[in-house]
Amino acid sequence: MQTSITHARRATARLPIAAALVLSAGALAGADCATHAHTIEEAFVAVPALAAAIEAVSAKSDDAAATRRNILHNLTFSPTCYPNDLTREEWQNILERYQGLPPTQLAPVPAGDERFFTDTIVWQGNRGQGPSGQAAATFLTYSFPDDGTTWGLSQISATGPNDLNAKLIAQFGAGNLDLGREYFRAALASWRANTGLDYDESPDDNTPMTQDVTPVSTRGDIRIGGREFGTGSFLAYNAFPNAAGFAGVGGGDMVMNTSFFIAANFNNPANDYRYLRNTVAHEHGHGTGFIHVTPCNGTKLMEPSISTNFDVVGVDEKRGAGRNYGDRHAGNHSAANAVDYGDLASPITRSVIERDLSLNTATGPNNTNQDWFRFTLSSSQPVVLTATPTGGTYSNGQQFFGCFGSNSTINANSAGNITLELRDASGANVLDSSAGSPGGARTVNAGTLSAGEYTVRVIDVGPNSNQNIQLYDLSIAVDNAPAPPFAVAGINKRVAANTNCFFLGDINSRVNQPGATLSAASYDWDLTGDGVIDAAGQPKPVTQYVSNGVYNVTLHLTDSNNMTATDTITVTVVGATTAVTDVNPPAGDQGASVPVVITGTNFKNVASASEVTVSGSGVSVTGTPVPNAAGTEISGLSFVIDAGATLGARTITVANSDGSASGVGLFTVDAASVSCPGDFNGDLVVDFDDLSIVLGGFGAAFDFADLSEVLANFGVDCN
Repeated sequence: MQTSITHARRATARLPIAAALVLSAGALAGADCATHAHTIEEAFVAVPALAAAIEAVSAKSDDAAATRRNILHNLTFSPTCYPNDLTREEWQNILERYQGLPPTQLAPVPAGDERFFTDTIVWQGNRGQGPSGQAAATFLTYSFPDDGTTWGLSQISATGPNDLNAKLIAQFGAGNLDLGREYFRAALASWRANTGLDYDESPDDNTPMTQDVTPVSTRGDIRIGGREFGTGSFLAYNAFPNAAGFAGVGGGDMVMNTSFFIAANFNNPANDYRYLRNTVAHEHGHGTGFIHVTPCNGTKLMEPSISTNFDVVGVDEKRGAGRNYGDRHAGNHSAANAVDYGDLASPITRSVIERDLSLNTATGPNNTNQDWFRFTLSSSQPVVLTATPTGGTYSNGQQFFGCFGSNSTINANSAGNITLELRDASGANVLDSSAGSPGGARTVNAGTLSAGEYTVRVIDVGPNSNQNIQLYDLSIAVDNAPAPPFAVAGINKRVAANTNCFFLGDINSRVNQPGATLSAASYDWDLTGDGVIDAAGQPKPVTQYVSNGVYNVTLHLTDSNNMTATDTITVTVVGATTAVTDVNPPAGDQGASVPVVITGTNFKNVASASEVTVSGSGVSVTGTPVPNAAGTEISGLSFVIDAGATLGARTITVANSDGSASGVGLFTVDAASVSCPGDFNGDLVVDFDDLSIVLGGFGAAFDFADLSEVLANFGVDCN
């Protein structure tokens, strides 16, 4: 009982997080992580309960001295932040279960070069890997294995059946698995919003977790699962990109300790499940190559202790990602590849504000020391450009044991020395520029610019170390017009048809213009890619898709200045069932060509008339199918009925790679209508009855043309 009480008390404070390794059970405490011990010997002396536990565990082994050396080595390189109030028994439990945890990465740090810390091998390009420091845009796939899949790495922990999905369903409700997963995606979306990382969800073939980094189509580069290890154990761990780096454990996959799906931890709904999201974002940080930093003062995502003082990716992580993956516009390092903001004077005048972009030091490879932007003015406008260094001042250092590390103060505002330039459309000619000392804002007051196209270059001219990434804000102010907000719809995702599909637009979206605000009414969604708003004023809409296919989902974000930004992700829907429920019109005459609209489900990918058939003989299908955005209707086709086609009901079948279904008796072939001019009573004989009808309604329903038709055909028998 005392242990349970202790854990309940501790669970309300910061929780240490694992790197490529594990978080100890004893770490479930409000540790004083800001301790400034500078050697491992000092650390152990300061924790007598730990020393006693080491001796107790060592004494049980056949070789006490060797066991002690191994424990000390593991603890020296532990990624875990341990509290200072663990009992000897709690320490002993940690050491007996995990031997102090396996050693983590420890990159050599040049003197005076304290900053973010990343591994030597990172993801690169399209699902590849390469050396760090390239600031290269990177695309990764991710996936969620089914429950029951063997999960965990034996080099780090015991392995066992994945149960993450069951935990998410238990927390978010039956039918709401995608909501739980969307909070995981929101953590990755923070990396997408601030860095050059982008993601697409793939299927998962449910193979056991390994360290394999070979890209395959059957599972993600980043796989996310978990199992119970008990609340007296670590919180989570994540493999680094490649085992050949400093980590020694690779593959990039995530293991959540699902025992922590309890109210104080992952199930804590405060700040939109920030506890869960910060944990996931931290672990994925390791999956992209980030190493723990100290001190544990609740200011950096990659500290070995979780903190909910902030929301996911922060300054230090943006700088580290800027070094390896670039910012969200990664690749805009020449005039030809400039970010194009379009016409800033039409249809309304608007400005541009970008937050926390990055430059990969003065000597960054492939021109990554400079960013390029482009804008057009359809009419003359006053323009002011500003580039402002950001990042502030903070304490940072490499972890060497728990929260122990040798820290220094970093002035991120002066990490580089930027120059701001206004150039012509080609980028070859400088029209105006601003330079100065490190840390100062650069302003180009361009006056009134003529209508035309312009480019902007922001460059770090240095000198600075190759790790000193400079963050900056960019403003292109046009006639003092406000700038649009920053919309983040999430990341590309995958969902089963006919299940609830959730979107969390308000977690990572934000305003750019000072003084602007967002409200629930700010969030409008096109959920099918047809340009029509399906969910108005909903920060977190939910929908169901009934057809397989890839849907473009766009968030339209409008701030209090009535300025709008958009962000589009894709939703891949799988597992839909085809159904054919209606044909309109439901009948056609022999010899006719009848345009039809077919109603049902799972029609989105119907692409050829050959995929639609009519039973029996004498009726063919022509045209090009045009499914609607939801995949519930097909237009663009016609049923061509032969003059001698058999009369009666027909079955309509739709079949393609997504499935097949038939609608029985939905269309009927009727006898051809016989033309009989002058026959107004429908008996196919033109006689006095027809003449009486015309004369009786003459001047109202009939006129001289009708009378002439009866007289010209009088006596004709059309039978």
